[in-house]
Amino acid sequence: MNSEFRNEKARKVRGTFLAYYLEIQKQSKYKWRLDIESSIRKRGSFVKSIGTQTLQTERLILRRFVERDAEAMFQNWASSDENLTYVTWEPHPDVEVTRNSIRNWIASYANPNYYKWAICLKENPEKVIGDISIVAIDDNDSSCEIGYVLGKKYWGHGMMTEALKAVLDFCFTQAGFKKVRARYASLNPASGRVMEKAGMSYLKTIANGVERKGYLADLIYYQVSSED
Repeated sequence: MNSEFRNEKARKVRGTFLAYYLEIQKQSKYKWRLDIESSIRKRGSFVKSIGTQTLQTERLILRRFVERDAEAMFQNWASSDENLTYVTWEPHPDVEVTRNSIRNWIASYANPNYYKWAICLKENPEKVIGDISIVAIDDNDSSCEIGYVLGKKYWGHGMMTEALKAVLDFCFTQAGFKKVRARYASLNPASGRVMEKAGMSYLKTIANGVERKGYLADLIYYQVSSED
């Protein structure tokens, strides 16, 4: 009798301990989840890693680069000194350099945080006329920075503004960014007009912020937020 009583008591103790342990585990998991959610909110990291998606506008298709884009890219902007005055890289001496660049971009598409679009006319989607990319991402405030280049032949027709609007919409409605920035050298005010027409507003100027290719210029930033 005493033995059965002791066994029953032991079972009750074990059962109580197990229930207590499970409750502690449940609370710990709940607290861990809250801690993670709180950390995400503090970092503002509601950005989704969805990679480069095909976008369409009235006149344009924005898609991933493919290797066969090399010739058109080389002819339209990658070989042109004038086209590349205000970008960070030098003109390509031959199409193979362009082709190798595209191969690297294609490999980078495996990264869901890599965003780079070939700009094409809907009437000729196989021929690339420009490039627009997310060049930097800041998880601390869910922001990113956009850079772009367009073949000179297509300047003055609002195509870059159209492409930028499409990418801004993607950033806010699909990728979950809260702020988007872009910048340009003060010697290139046309780029600033593209930003303004796309709905971006002046943010700041860094005096003598860029020096390359034989020129010194202010670096002017524009920004737009999801709440604007």
